[in-house]
Amino acid sequence: MKNSEVIDILNDLITKNYDAEEGYKEVAEMTDNPSLKAFFFSRSQQRYDFGHELKAEIKRLGGDIEKGTSILADMHRAWISLKDAFSSNNEEGALEEAIRGEENALKNYDEAIKKLSGFEHAFNTVSAQRAKIATALADVRTRQKMYEKV
Repeated sequence: MKNSEVIDILNDLITKNYDAEEGYKEVAEMTDNPSLKAFFFSRSQQRYDFGHELKAEIKRLGGDIEKGTSILADMHRAWISLKDAFSSNNEEGALEEAIRGEENALKNYDEAIKKLSGFEHAFNTVSAQRAKIATALADVRTRQKMYEKV
């Protein structure tokens, strides 16, 4: 694999992280629960930080950084807003969306990790971020179970 292919993979992850960052901001704004609001905003910040870590790796590889969110994610956030307008329990809906997003993120990271062998620094950065996403997913699932019991 060439540097340019690694840069493309990392740029794709940047876009997906910015999508997640915006998605978490959206669900944070959907809830009135201070604990969930803080949790979702912290996840949004985490994805922002991931994007900057990936940018540093792209620069290290001599690549150009792409910016912006994907059209698909913009449409998904619009759907979340519509769903929220008709939802009677926005905390559960927000947590469901967060779980769906984290599961998709893990799939994206797993695909990237498979392709990054041989590029140790990029592989390590992406693997560390994937581990944090897995932890966040477990945390969201735990929070969802708390709401199911209420």
